[in-house]
Amino acid sequence: MRVQGREIAAVLFDLDGVVTDTAAIHESAWKDTFDALLGEAGQGDRPFTSDDYKAYIDGRDRFDAIRTFVRARSLSLPDEEGDEKVRGSVREWAERKNSTYLDTLAAEGVRIIEGTLDVVKRLRIAGIPTAVVSGSRNAGKVMALAGVGGLFDVRVDGLDADHQGLAGKPQPDLYFEAARRLGFPPGLCAVVEDSVAGIQGARAGGFGLVVGLGESNAALSTDADVVVDDLTDLEIEVTTSPAAADDDCELCAVDADSTWMLHYVGFSAWNEGIRESLCTLGNGYFATRGALPEALSGGVYYPGTYVAGCYDRLRSTIGDVEYEDESIVAWPNWLPTTFSIDGGEWLKPDNEDLRHHHHMLDMKGGVLHRESLYQDASGRRTRLRQRRIVSMAEPHLAAMETRIEPENYSATVTVRAALDGDVRNDNVAEFRGLSNSHLTGHESGATVDGAAWLRCRTVNSRAECVLASRLESLTPVRTEVDGPANALHESTARVTPTAGMRVTTTVALYSSRDRAIADPLGAALAMLGERRSFAELVDEHRGLWRRLWHRYNIEVECSVESTVRAVNLQLFHVLQSLSPHTMDLDVGVPARGLHGEAYRGHVFWDEVFVLPLLNLRAPGLSRSLLLYRYRRLPAARRRAEEVGCRGALFPWQSGSDGRDVTPRVLLNPRSGRWMPDHSNRQFHVGLAVAYNVWQYWEVTADFAFLSSYGIEMLVEIARFWASWATWDAEDRRYDLLGVMGPDEFHDGYPGRPGEGIDNCTYVNVMVSWCINRTLDACRILGRDGREFGVFGRLDVDASELDRWHDLACQLRVEFLDNGLLTQFHGYAELRELDLEDYRARYGNIGRLDLILEAEGDSCVNYKVSKQADVLMLLYLFSAEELVDILAGMGYDFDPKTIPATVDYYLSRTSHGSTLSKVAHAWVLARGRRRDSWEMLRQACSADLEDTQHGSTREGIHLGAMAGSVDILQRCYTGIDVRGDTLWLHPQLPVEIRSLELDLCYRDHWINIRCDRTSTTVTTRPSGARAVRINIDGKLFTMNGGESVFAAVDSHPAGHVSTVRPH
Repeated sequence: MRVQGREIAAVLFDLDGVVTDTAAIHESAWKDTFDALLGEAGQGDRPFTSDDYKAYIDGRDRFDAIRTFVRARSLSLPDEEGDEKVRGSVREWAERKNSTYLDTLAAEGVRIIEGTLDVVKRLRIAGIPTAVVSGSRNAGKVMALAGVGGLFDVRVDGLDADHQGLAGKPQPDLYFEAARRLGFPPGLCAVVEDSVAGIQGARAGGFGLVVGLGESNAALSTDADVVVDDLTDLEIEVTTSPAAADDDCELCAVDADSTWMLHYVGFSAWNEGIRESLCTLGNGYFATRGALPEALSGGVYYPGTYVAGCYDRLRSTIGDVEYEDESIVAWPNWLPTTFSIDGGEWLKPDNEDLRHHHHMLDMKGGVLHRESLYQDASGRRTRLRQRRIVSMAEPHLAAMETRIEPENYSATVTVRAALDGDVRNDNVAEFRGLSNSHLTGHESGATVDGAAWLRCRTVNSRAECVLASRLESLTPVRTEVDGPANALHESTARVTPTAGMRVTTTVALYSSRDRAIADPLGAALAMLGERRSFAELVDEHRGLWRRLWHRYNIEVECSVESTVRAVNLQLFHVLQSLSPHTMDLDVGVPARGLHGEAYRGHVFWDEVFVLPLLNLRAPGLSRSLLLYRYRRLPAARRRAEEVGCRGALFPWQSGSDGRDVTPRVLLNPRSGRWMPDHSNRQFHVGLAVAYNVWQYWEVTADFAFLSSYGIEMLVEIARFWASWATWDAEDRRYDLLGVMGPDEFHDGYPGRPGEGIDNCTYVNVMVSWCINRTLDACRILGRDGREFGVFGRLDVDASELDRWHDLACQLRVEFLDNGLLTQFHGYAELRELDLEDYRARYGNIGRLDLILEAEGDSCVNYKVSKQADVLMLLYLFSAEELVDILAGMGYDFDPKTIPATVDYYLSRTSHGSTLSKVAHAWVLARGRRRDSWEMLRQACSADLEDTQHGSTREGIHLGAMAGSVDILQRCYTGIDVRGDTLWLHPQLPVEIRSLELDLCYRDHWINIRCDRTSTTVTTRPSGARAVRINIDGKLFTMNGGESVFAAVDSHPAGHVSTVRPH
C-alpha cells in the first residue's frame, strides 16, 4: 500500500480526536477538574483554557498531564501515584477527572469520526493491519462504547503503559509497542495523530509517515509529513502496485484461472510475508521460503531455509525467569542474488523504478516464477525473469535461473550471488527479544573450480550445516570469500536488447546428520560436481512431481474453481513438507510445515489430521512418521514417571528427542504481557498417536509394524491412562482428573487456571476406545504373545489386561441437563459469553483467550471453546462407532441428539485454531452440507487469506491443509476403514458434481468415482488378497482387476450393483 506516495504496511491511529470525537468531553472534564484545583490553590482568577489543553494536556496520559500543567502554574502536588488516599495528590485529581469524564461519556455516548471510519474500513477490506494507540486508560471502554474494537488488530493504551513501563507521548514507546505487536518496523508504519505530543513521538520514533489530523492546528505541521482535515483526503493506494498487466510479461500470458497456478501480480510490502510462506518450495528434506532473492532478512522480508528435524536449544530470560526453548533452525540463506547496471546501485526489493511485478507458483511442476520490469529516471527498461526449484528429484539440491534483459539500451551488467550465514531465527514477532542465534563456528571458502561453500554448526545440538553453490554463466565467474559467514560469486557481461544475460545458481545442502556420507562438505561439493544444466534439473524435478500428483490425484468437478485451486495448494504444501524423502528421515509432522518458525517448528497432535490422508496414498510415509513417535517412547516413559505414572506420556510439543518442549509462557500481543502456558496438560496427544497406529493397521494390515512397533505404543499409552485413572467406589466409575481436551481455552476452572479439568468427554471416550483397540491388538498377536515375543518384552500379564478392560468399560461420561454430552465436569456451571457482542467489538475473536486476558478476564470462566472438543469425537468416529463406544462404557447414547450437540457447541466456538474449521466441516457434512462446504471453503482459505491475521507469514498450517484435502478424500466420499472393510457412503455437497481418486488399501490400488447418480469402484490388476468393500450397506469382496458399480438410490437396499472383471 502506498500512502502519500510512500510504501506503508500498517497504520497506527490515535484514538481521541482521530477515531472518536471525545476530545471535547476530555477538555470539559479537564476544565472542571483544573478549575476546582486552581480554586483550592488560590488561582481561581486564572481558569483553565483551551490553550492550556492544547499546550499541556492533549496527547498525554492523565498523570503526566496533571504534572505538566501544575508545573506550568508553579504549583506542586503530592506525587504518590500508587496511593490514591493521599489528599490532593496527583492520583486523586486524576481519578476525579476520570470519574467526571466517564460520567459524561456514559450520558452522552461516543461520536465516531466518519472520515476515519471510512478509511479504516477500506484498510481492513484490503487486509492492511491497523492499531489504536492511546495514552488513555479508558481506551478499551471508549472503543467498546463506539463499537469499533473489531476494526483494529491491536490496541496499545495507558493500561499497557502501566503494565510494561512504557513512557507516554511525546515519547514514541507506545507506537513502538504497537508496531512490534503488528510485526512491522516503524519505517513501514504510518501514524495518524491530532496532538502535538503524538506527532512529536511518531517523528522521534522514525515512523514511515506521520499524518496530522486537523488543519486548524498549525502546530501539527512542524513535525507531521502531511496535515489533513479529513483522512479521506489522504492519497491512499491500497491495491498492490505496480499491478497493471504487461503485454511482454510471460507470466501474464499464463491462464490466471488455472487451478494449478497461484498468481501474485504487483508488489505490496505488507503481503510479502504471506506470499513468502505460500510460495515456499520444498521437498520433504528442506524448504526455502519464496522470498525475493534481492531481499535480506529484515522488515517484511524473511528468506528462511529449514531442514527437517534440525533443532537447537537456547536459553532466554523473561522477567527474572530463565527458560530453555528448542527451535527449528533457520539455515544460511542461499537465495541472495542481485545485479547492477554500469557499476550503479545493486538491485534492492524496494526499488522505486519497479513498473511491473509478477510471481507465479506452478503447483503442478513445483516451480516458482518471478518477472519484474524496471524503468529508471533516464527511461532505461530492464526486465528480470527468474525460475526457482527445490528439487524433488534430488533432496539436497536447489537451483535458480536469473535472466536480465535490457529492452531499450546496452550496458554492462554485473550479477552477484552469495551464501549468507549471518542469519537468525527472526520470523516470529512473539519471539523477538529472546535468544535467536542458533548458528556458530562459521567458515567459508572457494574451490579451484569455482564453487563457494559455507559451513557452520548449531550452538547446542552441534549439527554441522553445509551449503555449497555454483554460479553458471557464459561469462567468467569470480568466486571469493567475504568473511567467515559469507561467500559470493560475481559475473559481468555486456548486454543489449537482443542479447541479455542468463545465470544459474545451483546449491547443495547437507547436514552432519545425513546418512551415507563421509562428511557434509565433501558430499555437497560432490553433488555440485555433477554439473547438470538448469533445464536438466527442472526436467527431473517435474518428472517426480508428475509421479506424486498421479499418486495423490483428486479429480474434482466443481462449480467453484477457486476452491479447486485452494485444494491443490493445500495438497501441494503437504507434499512439500512430507514427501517420499521424508521416509528416510527421523522426523514427525511439523505443525507449520517447513515454511516458517511459528510454534518453533514443533510437532503437536496435527498428525491426527494428516496421517489419515497419507495412509491411503503413501502408507510407507505414514509408517515412517509413526516411527518418529516410536523412537521417542523412552522420553515418553520418562515423562510419565515424572508425573508419577507408568506407561508413556507423549508431550504436547515435541522436537528433536521427544522431551516436552512446550513453552511455559506465551506473549499476548494485545496486552503485551507474558501469560502462563499450561498446554503441556494436553496429554491426549498419546491418544492421537494410538488412533493413528490403529488407522494405519486398518488400512495396511501391516503385521510386522503392529508386532514390532505398534503394539508397544498402544500398550504404553493404555498403561499410562490406567495409571492416571482414579476409582470412585461409590459411583463405581473411573475418573480422569486434571487433564485438558483439544479446547485450549480450558486449562482449569474459574479461579484455578492451569490445574486441568476433570472427566473431559473427549479424553475419556478416546481412552476407552484406545484401550479396547489395544486389547484387540493383543488378540490379533495372540494372547500369550509367544509368536511375536511381545508380552514378555513389555511385561504385560493377564491381570493388567483385565484391569484395562474394566477401565474401558467403567470410565465416567457426563451429560448436560438437556441430554447432550458435556465437554467436561463442571462445564454446566460456567457462564455464557455473548460471542456476537465480542465479534461486533473485535471482529475476529478466534484468540478469545488473548482478548479476555487483555481485559483482565479468562476463558476458563465461560462456555466458549477455541476449537472442536466434544465434536472431535464425530470427526474421528462415525455416529455408529460413537454409539458403540459409549454403549461399551455403559451409556445409552441416542444418535438423534447429534445435530443438537453440533449446534450447541458450534455456537460456542471461536475457531481460534485452523483445525477447527476442518473438524466442523466434517461433522456438518451429513446434516448440513451447505454449511459443511462453507466451512471447507474457509478452512482452505485460512492461509490463502491469512484469516489468523498475520500467522501465515510465520508458516502454513499443515494439519488444516491436510485435513481440508481429507474432507474431499474421506468425508464427502464416506470412506471409513474398520473391521477389515473399506466402507463408502458418498454424500456430495451440491457444489461438487463428481469426485474421483485412487487409494491404496491393503496392497490394492483402488479407483473410486462418485457423482450424484452412482459410485464406481475399480481395482487395478493385482495378486494381493481379496478385500472387502461396503458401498452404502452392500458388501462386496473384490480381487484385483474388478469393478463395482452402484447406482444412487434413496433406499440403499435398492441399489443395482455388479461385480465385473476390469
